Amino acid sequence: MEMSNKILIVEDEFIMANALRLLLRQAGYRVCGIASSAEEACESLQKDKPDLVLLDIRLKGKLSGIDLARKLKAEHIAFIYLSANSSQAILEEAKQTEPYGFLVKPFREKDLLVALDIASYRHKNSLESRLRQEAALQKALWDISKETSEARQKLLKTGRAIRSFIPFDLIVAETTPANTKTSEDFGYLRIGFDEYQFIGEKELLTIAGVKADALPANTGKSLTGTQPVIITNNTGEGQPADARRQIWFDAFRAESCLAFPVVTGNGTSVHYYFYSRQRDAYTQSHMAVLSLFTSCLTNVTESMTGPAAIPAPLPEARQTVPSGRSNAGFTDIIGNHPLLLAALDLVTQVAPYNTSVLILGESGTGKEKVAHAIHTHSPRKNGPYIKVNCAAIPAALIESELFGHEKGAFTGAVEKRKGKFEQADGGTIFLDEIGELPLDMQVRLLRVLQEKEIENIGGNVLRKIDVRIVAATNRNLEKEVAEGNFRLDLYYRLNVFPITLPPLRERKSDIILLAEYFTRKFCEEFAKEYAGLSETMVREMHAYGWPGNIRELENVIQRAVILNNGRSALELKQTLPGAPAEPYAEAKIETLGDVKRLQENTERDYIISILRKTKGLIRGLNGAAELLNIKPTTLESKMARLGIQRKDFTSSGGDV
Repeated sequence: MEMSNKILIVEDEFIMANALRLLLRQAGYRVCGIASSAEEACESLQKDKPDLVLLDIRLKGKLSGIDLARKLKAEHIAFIYLSANSSQAILEEAKQTEPYGFLVKPFREKDLLVALDIASYRHKNSLESRLRQEAALQKALWDISKETSEARQKLLKTGRAIRSFIPFDLIVAETTPANTKTSEDFGYLRIGFDEYQFIGEKELLTIAGVKADALPANTGKSLTGTQPVIITNNTGEGQPADARRQIWFDAFRAESCLAFPVVTGNGTSVHYYFYSRQRDAYTQSHMAVLSLFTSCLTNVTESMTGPAAIPAPLPEARQTVPSGRSNAGFTDIIGNHPLLLAALDLVTQVAPYNTSVLILGESGTGKEKVAHAIHTHSPRKNGPYIKVNCAAIPAALIESELFGHEKGAFTGAVEKRKGKFEQADGGTIFLDEIGELPLDMQVRLLRVLQEKEIENIGGNVLRKIDVRIVAATNRNLEKEVAEGNFRLDLYYRLNVFPITLPPLRERKSDIILLAEYFTRKFCEEFAKEYAGLSETMVREMHAYGWPGNIRELENVIQRAVILNNGRSALELKQTLPGAPAEPYAEAKIETLGDVKRLQENTERDYIISILRKTKGLIRGLNGAAELLNIKPTTLESKMARLGIQRKDFTSSGGDV
């Protein structure tokens, strides 16, 4: 942060507030005021807008620091929480306001100064990113308003342009022409990352399962005023839906809606409705975005409804998602669940910039694929992409692995070696399982993030690098920070742009798409015919909780393809917890010997399939032993016991 920037202190303990003021002045900052309550702070904001606010959570008066934080967020003012209470409940509530830092009292002077530096970095990056995105959206809407195309196409393009700012599962336009009382509405249902299905009255009747005479008429009176409004599905806060809106809510299982009325110069009224299947999907910040682009949206609306508009409808923009296909632009990322699509939207938002990204999610949810997608959608796509699994590198070797070493730097360093950061220069480095990084390495990583330079082990020259950092973890880093296992300053430096991937149990509508994709993949790999999935298998997969997520599903499908004959619909041939067990259709089991032979044949086939996948590699990174999660010596003993020979998995000779 530039030392001339102004800081407001909001703290109800005078001794603490005065100590902060002295500390900040000594460090070269300007303190524009001290407030002991949120109400007093609001007055200070109007008189002298600060660049950053140090904010206590517990304050005098009716409003808390968290209440004030919501106002600061709406006005794009950076703030850091100061609190003596760091309970999980307080942390969770504070996190919803997206602070730029969080300091727990008592804290060191150095902690505060580092937090200020991090807050400045994060605010600058988020502000620049937001301004760039707003400029891009403004241009996109302007271009749409100038196009010669009919209203349906313009609504589709508007939805595509605005979805990064206003997430939705369904966008609907309700048009009430001037001097009329009856409205017409149509929209687009999002069915893939960039795939939409047109929904007119005919489609609505079919999906809702109602007859035309039972569909409430559009009276054109569903909204009043000219400001955005949040509408809810029957219950909860917000304006309730009218009868016509309720049909849209129910037909598409929507939970919340953001409505935006636009009145054109010719008197035509158009109401835009953004529906989401997530409860509380829309906030004041979404309403502010729509208000910001009122002029642009009005231009688009006038081009859709004015005299120059093209009335003749073009062929419906109706697309379907082919079973097992990946989302456009995202290799091998399968599914169309709203939670997944929302994460992919974030990828497209952040990819063009150098902002650090933190990918959160359980093991097996696809964090590595998302990290690679960020790289391939960025200007760095032609540069190197280096993957590092922080959990797989021994603590004694991780410094050398990341930063490299000079010849003779330690015993065994017989030659100079580049580290992963130097290898990634000009590209992206993906630090998987960042929560496993030792504390001393966390300090060095923080220095790389702050100063963009590295130093090899045994070297004495600092080398500037140009690397984008994408990190991932399945740990709760906030909990790790509270327990002293992860540095708070590094957490806030990495957490500039978090992307959370949903577990498979929360996107069960994608299970069949994923299962079909993996089935086709392994049928091709094992030279078996694809005959689809059996109904029993589908039921069992839906009943299962998938604690291992997509990775577990892939392993289950691989094993099922191996065990099936390829001539009939695929069966699981195995028991999943929570799903009914099915007998082996092809096996005759009459004695204990039959059971043992069946088990050995199943194990033998599975090991052979893994060896084929690794091209005969047993030991080392991505070897069969690693994939099977057993020791190489154990795998070699099993191969000997089961009579697995080289000719069973490879046609080439040589050592494995």
